[in-house]
Amino acid sequence: MKRPAFTLIELLVVIVIIGLLAAILLSAINMARETARRGHCVSRQRDLALAMIDYSVSNNGLPGYLNQLGETPIHSWAIAIMPGIGEAGRYAVLMKPAPSEDELRRSIAPLSALICPSDNPRENGRLNYIVNCGPASETNNFQDFMLFKDRRYPLTSTNVRYHIEEIPDGASNTILLSENVLFPNNQDASSEPGFWYIASTDANGARHNWPSLSQVANPRARNMEDVNHLGFVWARSSEYLPLASVSATMRGVAGTTVRARPSSRHPGTVVAGFADGSARVINDDIAIDDWLRAVCPDDNGWN
Repeated sequence: MKRPAFTLIELLVVIVIIGLLAAILLSAINMARETARRGHCVSRQRDLALAMIDYSVSNNGLPGYLNQLGETPIHSWAIAIMPGIGEAGRYAVLMKPAPSEDELRRSIAPLSALICPSDNPRENGRLNYIVNCGPASETNNFQDFMLFKDRRYPLTSTNVRYHIEEIPDGASNTILLSENVLFPNNQDASSEPGFWYIASTDANGARHNWPSLSQVANPRARNMEDVNHLGFVWARSSEYLPLASVSATMRGVAGTTVRARPSSRHPGTVVAGFADGSARVINDDIAIDDWLRAVCPDDNGWN
């Protein structure tokens, strides 16, 4: 007896089932890959936090978002901690007053330790990880709450150092760094993160990692353009735009210029490194007050 062939409807049903199974499998594979990438991000932020702690012990306080210790060139926090993340060679070149073009090109090549695996920008000097630069509002005592300050020599008349052991809320409760993928406009999902290296030339033709002191109108004032590349700021919960998630609410203070903020390519989460050397995954829907307690080093002093 001749076996009847499949009908068109039966074939379509089989094709649909195979398509659904393939979609489910592909989704599971992508989820597993992202979980692995996020795990690498956690590991990288943990390494950066530990390097910052080592720097704090060796250099009388955390690095600044910008630094110039002694006669070294002005350099970002990322360059300052390079010896602690196995990049002493890069650090040595970038601390030279006048590195050769070939040395400089090799030294500012993409550095995986400073890049989130889920974002992975290719351009030289790009930076996914940003440090805690304190409150957005520059009140009289705002520098007391800045973990990463401006440590450019000769800024010695103000307190430009913050020691890990001085954090009133405790190292395990305070965020040192997080991640950012939305610089410069911080809203367009296609925008790129900031830079850990920016070259400039002073009036004498000398190359600097960042603008020299002579190019800064008021060296003691926090330069938000620099902070946008290297760090993030925070504010009272009442000053945030009424949005639900950390990645959305860190857009900045209502009515002001949008600033760098924690954001990531990890669905529904950002990763943050803490002052005890740990790194943790934080859900985007964290309550703003809980987020502020984590970034403010002195909850009782901030009012």
